[in-house]
Amino acid sequence: MKGRKNLISNILLLICIAVFLGSGGVLAYKIVGQKKNDGRLEDLSSLVDNELEADSTNETEEKAGGNESRSQENNGAKVQAMREARVKAYQKIKEENGDLVGWIKIEGTKIDYPVLQTPDNPNFYLKHDFDKNPSSYGAPYVAEECDLSADCKNIIVYGHHMKNGSMFAGLEDYLDQEFQKAHPVIQFDTLKEYGDYQVMGIFSMSAVEQANPLYDWITAGTEEAFNEYVAYVRQHSVYATGVDAEWGDHLLSLITCEYTHKDGRLIVVAKKVEE
Repeated sequence: MKGRKNLISNILLLICIAVFLGSGGVLAYKIVGQKKNDGRLEDLSSLVDNELEADSTNETEEKAGGNESRSQENNGAKVQAMREARVKAYQKIKEENGDLVGWIKIEGTKIDYPVLQTPDNPNFYLKHDFDKNPSSYGAPYVAEECDLSADCKNIIVYGHHMKNGSMFAGLEDYLDQEFQKAHPVIQFDTLKEYGDYQVMGIFSMSAVEQANPLYDWITAGTEEAFNEYVAYVRQHSVYATGVDAEWGDHLLSLITCEYTHKDGRLIVVAKKVEE
């Protein structure tokens, strides 16, 4: 009997050790995956920055013409050159993944990422990284309904809310109005043009409430739908930003998970600064 008890105790001990080692292995795997994903995205961002630095310097010199007395014109030329160089640099990233359609960047957050789209394979990047490998991190991607080659009135971009603060976790910062005041502009560039968007509103909702009229408006493809979406954002935003929109404007809606609702979504809406 004593020998049997010892055997059972040893088996239970081995099971506990196996569970412990298994848990540790899973944790280590997640940490390695996290660092690999973050490192890959940082490399892509650095590639854009390096191309930008090289191209913008050359274009600025050409446009400014070396006239030191015309400082305002020089500054304008520098900004323009940097923007054009950044759009040009995205072509380097597209060579690595043909699904690239843009780039999203928000100062004060970790959000500085390539944005992808697969119209014929919806939500592919929900569970795949930039290199198309299976990943719980996914990658920011544009909803299949949005045709960026046409006049898309509301560009919808999805991204995960990761616990380590990566992907679209930084959108949560906009719940604090002081953060919004300090970072009122979101940069979203396509492969053809740069874009600055002023934050218009932020709100949360449950994705399982299918009766919510927002689902009928969010693509904003008609004037009526656009106006209803803008009214909804204005009404449900956690605070007023002073930014409004009307038909003819272009919107950007960034969507991530949030945890105060069942299957909740946090949505930050911004209006494009037309130039």
